[in-house]
Amino acid sequence: MTETDETTTLTDTAFVFPGQGSQRPGMAQPFYDAWPETRAAFDALDSALEIDLSDRCFRDGLEELTRPQNAQPALLAAGYATSVGIASRFGVEPAYVAGHSLGQFTSLAVAGAASPTDLVDVVRRRGTFMERAERDAGPGTMMAVLLVDRATVADVCRDRDDVGVALYNSPRQTVISGTIDGVDAVRNALDDTAARFRELEVGAAFHSPVMVSAVEPVEDVMASLSMCEASIPIVSDVSNEVYTDPAVARRDLTTQITAPVDWVGVVETLKRRGVDRYVGFPPTGVLSSLVERIHPDAECDALETPADAREVFA
Repeated sequence: MTETDETTTLTDTAFVFPGQGSQRPGMAQPFYDAWPETRAAFDALDSALEIDLSDRCFRDGLEELTRPQNAQPALLAAGYATSVGIASRFGVEPAYVAGHSLGQFTSLAVAGAASPTDLVDVVRRRGTFMERAERDAGPGTMMAVLLVDRATVADVCRDRDDVGVALYNSPRQTVISGTIDGVDAVRNALDDTAARFRELEVGAAFHSPVMVSAVEPVEDVMASLSMCEASIPIVSDVSNEVYTDPAVARRDLTTQITAPVDWVGVVETLKRRGVDRYVGFPPTGVLSSLVERIHPDAECDALETPADAREVFA
């Protein structure tokens, strides 16, 4: 399809962007190789950093890519650069955007609330602050608790100050995060329930007390970031508020450092707003699976290749 200057809003559709833990080598590479618009967007983001983002996304091994200071700008680049190609080639935009954790920053870029080059620098620094917090207060870990309700998990976490709920991912998947001792204690406390457990392969104990020393530097960075009213409504993954006001982003993206991500609330908010189609941007898979558990009647489209985009938008 050729480029278009006309934009159509897909009134029943949300674009959703993943967070750390979903990264994998090669994410967005099919779009980078096929679409000059996506390649140009990657190159523009490179200009804001001293690292080569295409190298991070396409050629680094998973261990290096998983480091927060690498994963966070790489994830933003993969999602945002793909969205640039979509907008240019198909002339569409969603009714809403939403992101899971780090994906909130990608949402800001796609919604025009801040310069993408500024945002990729912000998340690179955010990742560095989180790595430092992990060294200072860790080591920490994150663990998915499956098959029990969120209230049961939250109640157990309230007894300790070194672990907490990090992610409300679906009605039967709640992720806890904190020190190794704290996570082990919660797991032991849930042993007499139906709970099943899965340790997550992530670079730090995100959204937990381990991250507390990262709050102030992230708050300072967010305060200095030049922002404007978003052109597409964003759903906060902390408060579930639908917003265009940059003050909400400054507040929630600072709170998010130690507060849980409520992805269940995001999807329920979008459902109430009439959204019944979710388009997942690279790297795909994780969010589509979660959406299907929360809103089983919704259509979930995953963009892995340009052929997927043609099928969804042509």
